[in-house]
Amino acid sequence: MPCGKRRSCVLTPAVCSEIEGLRGIVSRFVFLLFASLLWLASALSPATAQLRIDIQEGTFRPIRLAITDIVREQVGRKTTKLVRGVLEADLTRAGLIEIVERDALIQTALTLNETPPFAVFRVAGANALASLSLNKKGKVLTATLQIWDVALERPLARETLSARSPRVLAHDIADALYSRLTGEGGYFNSRILYVSEIVRKKRRWKRLEVMDADGANKRLLTRSRRLLVLNPRFSPDGSKAVYTALTREQSSIRLIDLTRKNREQVLPLGKGLVYAARFAPNNRGIIYAQSLSGNSEIFTYNLSTKRRRRLTVHPSIDTSPSFSPDGGYVAFVSDRSGTPQIYVMTRRGTNVQRVSFDKGSFSTPVWSPRGDRIAFTRQLGGRFGVGVMRTDGSDLRILAEGFRVEGPSWSPNGRVLVFFNKQPTPEGARVGSSRLMTVDVTGRFLQELPTKGNAYDPSWSYAKELEEGANQ
Repeated sequence: MPCGKRRSCVLTPAVCSEIEGLRGIVSRFVFLLFASLLWLASALSPATAQLRIDIQEGTFRPIRLAITDIVREQVGRKTTKLVRGVLEADLTRAGLIEIVERDALIQTALTLNETPPFAVFRVAGANALASLSLNKKGKVLTATLQIWDVALERPLARETLSARSPRVLAHDIADALYSRLTGEGGYFNSRILYVSEIVRKKRRWKRLEVMDADGANKRLLTRSRRLLVLNPRFSPDGSKAVYTALTREQSSIRLIDLTRKNREQVLPLGKGLVYAARFAPNNRGIIYAQSLSGNSEIFTYNLSTKRRRRLTVHPSIDTSPSFSPDGGYVAFVSDRSGTPQIYVMTRRGTNVQRVSFDKGSFSTPVWSPRGDRIAFTRQLGGRFGVGVMRTDGSDLRILAEGFRVEGPSWSPNGRVLVFFNKQPTPEGARVGSSRLMTVDVTGRFLQELPTKGNAYDPSWSYAKELEEGANQ
């Protein structure tokens, strides 16, 4: 009988199929427990901007930005076109800024030190104006950016940015424009780690892959066909990653050093099933779940001292821990109330408080980098959804729903969520397609990130792209 049909198994058939291969190795009791553990694991106020954009209003209108022709020196047309294309794609994808079409502009040429004819750009409906120059010395590209407020006819900012890669430089320019115009932090020059699925001759392999936040520069981190990889998570500085690896014999948490040719090590966490690891905010340790004598508890592990510390002691299942950005608190999932719900405790495991009280089962909590929200997955009535709530459980909002919509991760500025959306096919849920999606915390701007084939379990890096991994 498939595990999803067992009365004691809480998995959906789609999730259950991922670990069906463990049946012949793990005893029935441990298998069912581990399946349950994997299932449990599996209003922002915008800063005041110069143009006073209100991104919470129901009648939201994006800032209309005109970008003049790029002035270039020692830079080829191909590079200039690439920078402009990446820049405009970044800003358009975010949804808060709309690029004025060049055909609507009477004048498209403007030097950095020239006062713009503001009336011309107002006629085109522009609220803001950006002029840009590119210069290259050796292998370094330098951009000088001038931003203007068209309505007030005054300069907003002037910035100089440098990078070796045109794509990285374009992301940096987009970050600068986004930040100055909306009051939000930029997030375009960042990366996303995820599980990619390769299908060949009806066989499936899952491997770790990393890409830029816009889907470019995909790079494999693992290539083994013997491992089932789950729950990849970036370190706060973006230099490392941890993930859960399953074989037919055991589970392990593995650490990859992305700065040392993806050198990998298995963390010595003792006996028992280990999974759902995340880094501590200080980058010095991880927090994870581990089964002991048939029960799951939460532990921390110091990467320097190699010491483990147990945080929970409870007969119920405790799993999916996530630190607050200051490291003072931990959000986690427990079924101690009868159904999987989100709880918060101190970093020492004290003062445990339930914070989710809505209908349904909750999983995969992750604290916002701003510290004021927790994102989560909820299952209710056979449907999945990702949402956000305040850290006390109030103001709960579901942002996206579907057959299997889960696994949210925050953008560096705490403004956008990335998650995966799996849809069944006529052949069944197991062979359904899975895509990475992003959505704004207001529930707007739902869109797909391009990946090669199926993708699961995304993790957004809070650190900037490493230029060594970027295309030139």
